[in-house]
Parts: sequence; C-alpha cells; structure tokens
Amino acid sequence: MSFYDTLGVSENASQDEIKKAFRRLASQHHPDKGGDKVRFQEIQQAYGTLGDTEKRQQYDLERQGINHGGIRFNWNPHNGNINDIFRDFGFGDGHPFDRMRQPRRNKDIRVNVELSLEETLQSIEKTIHIQTTNGHRETLSINIPRGIEHGSTIKYTGLGDNFFETLPRGDLYIVVFLAPHARFRVINSDLVTEIKIDAVDAMIGTQHEITGIDERTFLLTIPPGCQPGTRLRIKDQGLYSTNSQYRGNIIVEVQVNIRSITDPAQKQILEKLKPSK
Repeated sequence: MSFYDTLGVSENASQDEIKKAFRRLASQHHPDKGGDKVRFQEIQQAYGTLGDTEKRQQYDLERQGINHGGIRFNWNPHNGNINDIFRDFGFGDGHPFDRMRQPRRNKDIRVNVELSLEETLQSIEKTIHIQTTNGHRETLSINIPRGIEHGSTIKYTGLGDNFFETLPRGDLYIVVFLAPHARFRVINSDLVTEIKIDAVDAMIGTQHEITGIDERTFLLTIPPGCQPGTRLRIKDQGLYSTNSQYRGNIIVEVQVNIRSITDPAQKQILEKLKPSK
C-alpha cells in the first residue's frame, strides 16, 4: 500500500487535498478518541512524506524506479536489441547511459520507534532489533537526540538489508513517533493542557496546581474575572527543540464549571451581585 492509499488520495492530489485528508483521518483514528494506534502512526508517516513537497517528489521518483537526478528509459523488446537501437542514434556500441547509472545496492530498512514525551527531555539510547531478508538478526544501540520531533527520521548508513552479498548494504532509517500523553497534547514545542475551575473562582480569582511533564509542580494564578477559554502560560516548561537549548511553554486552557444554585440563601446573595439595569 502506498502513502497515497493510506491517506485515500490520488497521486495527483494537491498539497491542500493531502493536508485535508490527513486532518480528517488523524481526527478519526486518534488514540485519544478510541482510534487504532498503529493505523494512526501509518497516517502520520504517510503525511510526513506527502505533506513535504521535496519528500513527496523523492518518494514519487523512487516509486517510479527513478533515482534522484537519474533518467528512465522504457524499452519494448519487440523493437530489437537495445544496443542496436542506440547505435542507430549514433551512440556506437553499448548503452550510452552506463556511466550515469548509480551503483546498485541492497534495499533500505525502516524501523519505527515510539517514545514518550518524557523521554524527549534528554538524549537517550534505545536498543532495536532488525532482521534482514536473508534472516540475519542484529541488535543495535541507537542514540536519539533530545527534543526529537514526532515523525523525525534518523539515517544510519550501511545498516540496511544485505540479501545480495555482492552489493553494498542498504541504509537503516529510524522513524520516531511520540506516544499520546494522558495530560498534554503537543503543538510545536508547547504542551497544552486543560483545567476546570468553579465559576465563583473564575470571578474572584484563585490558584491551581499544575504538574509539568517532568513531574515538577507549579502554582498557577487564575486572575479575577477569568473568562472561559482563557489561556495561561507557564514559561519554558514545554518540550525542547531538537538539539537546542530552546524549550517551549506549558499552555493552560481554563474551562469554567457553572454550577446550578438551588439554595435560596445562595441565590439571594448572587442576585445582589447582578448589575443593576
């Protein structure tokens, strides 16, 4: 199945159509909404390639059997010997593009690695197992840099398949996926979470304890007159950017819980708070 099949779009789809298909499928299959995690990862991997114009072009070339920068010839055997055909065009003996051909090698291997958000806060080593086409199994230790982003690919040259012993080994590609988190969702390097406060606290102000991704606690001040949907920030407590000292923020979305007041005395007090007409 191609990445186009995964996203349910045609090979001639525009970038906007690909983006819309990804958003629809990602929302439908997100694990937080009961979707299948494997299917969700496949959708993200497909969009990671097709959503990037250069990666999509390279992917299309590889699917067509064209190396980047190479030339493809279609030859019908009923037309006779191909060397005779090129000779008729004045190329002499042999194939004129032999010198342009890229050296053949074994195929690449792709391995998906899933990380928690907590694991991205520092560089870590992961042990992976790969098996080549000829059944050879290898255990490798890979280093994943701090702040790795969802869908990032790490290339290890010469650690791919080795089925053909006379050809160079392919490359190994590690594709990193970030697991959904129970308390946070990720927007770039920011971590977004949601809290609910009572309507009275929203009117008079309050404080709310927030636990960060590294289990540190922060006392967040809710200002008086806080409106539903207000976003408050805890600076520099989000995720790191890859190989950078920059760290995003925790964004706290405030939702207000409006209670039903049935006690007559409480209702009387609230009536007094209503602005005069």
